[in-house]
Amino acid sequence: MAALAACSPSSGGAGASDPPGDWLVYGDTVEPSTLNCARATDRAAWQVCRLVCDSLVDFDASLSFVPRLAESFSFSGDGLTLTLRLREGVTWHDGRPFTARDVLYTVELLRALDGGRRHQHNFGPLASVAAPDDRTVVASYREPFSGALTGWRETLILPAHIPVDPAASVSPLDRAPVGTGPFRFLRWDPQQQVVLEANESYFGGPPGVRRYVHRIVPSLDTLRAAAQAGEVDVAPLGTDWLRANPPPHDGLPFRVVAAPTRYVQLVYWNLDEPRRLFADPRVRRSMTMLLDREGYASRVHAGSYRTALALTDPWGGRAGARPLPFDPSEASRLLDEADLVDRDGDGVRDTPSGPFAFTLLYTSGANPDFREIASLFERQAAAAGVKVALQGLDWPMMKPRVQARDFEAAVYQWGLEPLPDPYPYLHSSQIGPGFNFGAYRSGEVDRICEETRRTHDRLRVKALLAELQGILDRDQPHTIVAVPGTVTAVARRFRTPDLTEAGLWNWYPGLLAWRVPASERKHR
Repeated sequence: MAALAACSPSSGGAGASDPPGDWLVYGDTVEPSTLNCARATDRAAWQVCRLVCDSLVDFDASLSFVPRLAESFSFSGDGLTLTLRLREGVTWHDGRPFTARDVLYTVELLRALDGGRRHQHNFGPLASVAAPDDRTVVASYREPFSGALTGWRETLILPAHIPVDPAASVSPLDRAPVGTGPFRFLRWDPQQQVVLEANESYFGGPPGVRRYVHRIVPSLDTLRAAAQAGEVDVAPLGTDWLRANPPPHDGLPFRVVAAPTRYVQLVYWNLDEPRRLFADPRVRRSMTMLLDREGYASRVHAGSYRTALALTDPWGGRAGARPLPFDPSEASRLLDEADLVDRDGDGVRDTPSGPFAFTLLYTSGANPDFREIASLFERQAAAAGVKVALQGLDWPMMKPRVQARDFEAAVYQWGLEPLPDPYPYLHSSQIGPGFNFGAYRSGEVDRICEETRRTHDRLRVKALLAELQGILDRDQPHTIVAVPGTVTAVARRFRTPDLTEAGLWNWYPGLLAWRVPASERKHR
């Protein structure tokens, strides 16, 4: 993957002398669920929203914080107060002025939506937020919060003059977002495309392309064919494509960019489900050792995915630590030790309340990973006397089930923030309002999560993550399947910044710096 990325040509801003022009057509097999950027959580929706809306701060290509809608930001000496000075003269796409009032409105809207889950995730111990004047926002925290800037980076500011009713299921912004971002919403053709056009008056200067088209393609095979034919400019190819098409890729109309991600694929075990099937850590360890995660990463995904020890692995941990192996014999021994044995000779182990059988939810749809993980586990668990029934759900049906902990086991995926904050995913207080969907409780983990949030000392954070990693490896509150890699087609006419750990464009200025030389433009 590193070699492929290193061989991908980039200009690092070359071509900037050309005036902006051309379109960028992004191909995706998934349609955004909504374009209301307060409610958007799925990848496709968030990708469009980050082009239409702005946050106060952002990451640059090196994952350092830089101002965006804010022109500056600073902390007080005790770390409890963050002051953000807003840019002057910024307007919404409908021409209304952007002010601190919009920031206050957005914070309160997130508090009212979805049980306040995103508000708590983004702002943690926020005590209050105030606007002394139209260009100043002052956020006060009850305790030092290392994730404060990350939270503001993840908060897309919405217009106060187009209010969203938290109690209503629909809003005018659902299908026609209004932001301050580098692209304006033009139209949404259902099941076909979302079209954005360049915001020529953007405070950071107009983007390097005139139009961004998020085109919905029905299947991955069709998407790959569209990339081959030059009908889409940027498209995820999938790791099986890379396995079938090893480099060099000189004859293709696109270059191949392979890169690691901060995503983590996992299986949640609901520790609060009524039969308490997964309450014993020996059972959870056995579940992990019944899944051939190394085979999934190396054979199914051509080595572009990697196994991981714990949820925190993309943030760091103990050097050289290895995940639990695929070991059905040891898994069976642990199940025997937990007194889960086949008492009636039907080939299925028994619990005090009946057969050791449960339903594993997964997201059905265009991404085959989740079905692959579920099917692999179903086959390998059956050999150990564990009966697994699979249930594939569309994301709009699965999301509320998992959030309400209305499941026994579920295949899931997280995209982690670049800077470590395990609190929302693992702290016991997050079983209801946060992302601790498996209902995992540990006093040791709570302590580490709290200290990680309070310290800005990177060496101390590294030590805390290593300690946390060891506890999670022991307890197996969920089974970490793999950390995915991405394989993306990028049309050769685009001159793009150098690829860094920040990715293709999920940073600032990111996509704004993509350009096409005038002589190579396809759309004029």
